[in-house]
Amino acid sequence: MTRDSRQWLLVTDVDDTLAGDWSSLREFAESCASVLLVLNSSRPRSSLAVTIAEFPDELRIDGVVSALGTEIEVGGKFCCKWQERFADWDRSLVDRILAEEGCEPHPHEMQTAFKASFAVPASRWSAVAEKIFQTVPGSRVITSGKSDFDVIPARADKGAAALHVAALLGIPRARMIVAGDSGNDLSMFQVADRAIAVGNARRELIDAADPARTYFARAPRAAGLIEGLLHWGALTPTHFSYG
Repeated sequence: MTRDSRQWLLVTDVDDTLAGDWSSLREFAESCASVLLVLNSSRPRSSLAVTIAEFPDELRIDGVVSALGTEIEVGGKFCCKWQERFADWDRSLVDRILAEEGCEPHPHEMQTAFKASFAVPASRWSAVAEKIFQTVPGSRVITSGKSDFDVIPARADKGAAALHVAALLGIPRARMIVAGDSGNDLSMFQVADRAIAVGNARRELIDAADPARTYFARAPRAAGLIEGLLHWGALTPTHFSYG
């Protein structure tokens, strides 16, 4: 797919980044149509679809990455080839380890064949992760908040998926901006030249993000995205002002 090399792409987390404030989300939808938009969520696509259905009709979505980078959809078509690279990853072994450790799984709608989502106290993250790495080689552990503990194939994460979608859309990395609010967005920040940490971002992301490549917005959620897009030059300031 060939795009104008001058066009900008925003790859953004959904919960508490793009979503969370209806007023600023509507402003974003009405004002940012010139920017290609890809959602990149930790939630599986079946769960994310419920949220997307509630978005303003004006919001054009060019692609969806879900389940922590293990699912990709572009132009309404699911990217089966992306998941083929995870075919040899055995989630059942991950479930067995976490059950033996007495860890509680997150609700069923947060689980997929390539994303195991559990509640594990932060004090136990290192020990439990080490057992997973020893038993299930080729796994990646992503932690955030106080107890969010997700295990996915090592070849998948939000950052790798963001780069893959950008390539599918024909957008060079130099024209990709990523955005998020929590630690599970960090892999996007690590692969992008430009990033936006919204005003309500958690310390776990703020402290780890590279300040040379990250704009730390003052405004929360979608308003922070607009602020960041203005900072990086993806939007012009004609219709916006922040005091």
